[in-house]
Amino acid sequence: MPDVFILGFTKCATTSLYNQLMQHEDVSHTKRKEPHYHFAQVKGTQFDGPADNDTVSQMFVTEEDKYHALYEPGKLSIDGSAMSIEAPEILDSINAQYPNAKYILMLRSPIERAFSAYSHLIRDARETRTFKEALEHELSGARDNYLPIWHNLKSSRFVEATQYARNLFGERLNVIDYRDYAKNNEQVMNEVAQFLGLSPATWTQDFANRSGIPRSPTLQKVLMRKSFAKSAFVALFPEKFVTSLKRSLMERNTGDKPVLSEEDRTYFAELISDERDKIIPYMPDAQLLESLYSL
Repeated sequence: MPDVFILGFTKCATTSLYNQLMQHEDVSHTKRKEPHYHFAQVKGTQFDGPADNDTVSQMFVTEEDKYHALYEPGKLSIDGSAMSIEAPEILDSINAQYPNAKYILMLRSPIERAFSAYSHLIRDARETRTFKEALEHELSGARDNYLPIWHNLKSSRFVEATQYARNLFGERLNVIDYRDYAKNNEQVMNEVAQFLGLSPATWTQDFANRSGIPRSPTLQKVLMRKSFAKSAFVALFPEKFVTSLKRSLMERNTGDKPVLSEEDRTYFAELISDERDKIIPYMPDAQLLESLYSL
């Protein structure tokens, strides 16, 4: 175990996809969606972004026995660590350890993905810059040792990572267009189920991780950051209850989304305009990649 890896990309509805797969009776109810075990083996656990260490301490599982203990035997087990796609060495490591596993990638408009990641960090009271300032901060190299969620540009460059994954995994990789997932959810979910060897099911679409400007940054920090009181509370109650309560409080505290200006959209498009040149014609995912980078 695991049998399936949802590799990424971040802010491409991987949590929604994972939550829907958890609805299937033959899928293991994993104790943690994103343990980032394989990411940590390659990239380590020390990052410099605001509250990155809180993220690592609350999400990362770095011990092999604890990682495998996350999965319920006898059912299809899924690792939903959406940062696994961020380096080819991570994919090589996973493939070496799980040569028969299946893999899923979700691809989305790169500008929508980037601005969603930016808005996510605004929601979590971590990002303080404007979107353009955040892009320039990344271009300066100041975010090189931040977690990938901060990499608005780098993590929106799908081409080389997708092509590498396709060459490595072949038919064991299923690449999903987020647009299809959002508009034709039941059809796409049944196609995913067939790919994974699961029976069709009645799927309830889940819209997870809604972003927006926090009404109370202080409350958001309490909900998102690690603390002794929070750890004690989590230890007292079932994980499902804690997760549900946290999500409810975050949604109540989340206001309107930031607005992407046309000027910032154009600036972003210029910065990644070279991405189309990396697309290898006639590869299985070339048409989808072309459509995403026709900005």
